[in-house]
Amino acid sequence: MPGPQDRPELSIVFPCRNEEKSLPACLQEAQRACQQAHLRAEIIVADNGSTDRSAAVAQEAGARVIPVAQKGYGAALHAGILAARGQWVCFCDADGSYPAEYFPQMLQVVQASGADLLLANRLHGHILPRAMPFLNRYVGTPILSWLIRRLFKLPTYDCNSGMRILRRDKYEELNLQTRDMSYASEMLCQAAKQKWEYREWISPLFRPDTRQGRPPHLQRWKDGARHLKTILRCYFHPH
Repeated sequence: MPGPQDRPELSIVFPCRNEEKSLPACLQEAQRACQQAHLRAEIIVADNGSTDRSAAVAQEAGARVIPVAQKGYGAALHAGILAARGQWVCFCDADGSYPAEYFPQMLQVVQASGADLLLANRLHGHILPRAMPFLNRYVGTPILSWLIRRLFKLPTYDCNSGMRILRRDKYEELNLQTRDMSYASEMLCQAAKQKWEYREWISPLFRPDTRQGRPPHLQRWKDGARHLKTILRCYFHPH
């Protein structure tokens, strides 16, 4: 095992399933930002059963690939976070929509604030045209965020944001159960119940994904219902 002086300060996790086209730019952006910030960092690609060259692309770029057999966004992130060796773990999608160059800045913010979990709020930042569907931006995410604020008293305004940073040594306290897209909401609900210090940081930019016409993994109505079910389960059936 590496000694404390060799332990990465930051682990960056990209959940990935067939992101061969968009992944290289994400990895390069993250690597360049950490080098410029002089951060001891590692990059992990949690490969969720890709059938393209995603895993090979990640390895060629110097990332550590964690194969994740169980399907689902939450399954990939959970495995990636558990594999992380850094004091802090940050993550975002591998579709190019979240600028990974902001991770060092987010690390500074979360450390200065004393928070356990920091979320990049897209809705209060600059969203480029075609980066987020109208219903997601103005209906689904605001309603789910309102529900979490109301039930859990957590000041979240973009509960579906996939760009976050958290303390690695406290992650297991959350005991997260979901492995689909609603993992994102469960993380916030359980963080509130564990009385984690939570902050939001206004993301300067949210971009259209760069997967060149491939349909997104997100299924608006099905995943929205899963988020709602997960939020209510966390409230009425604590574990």
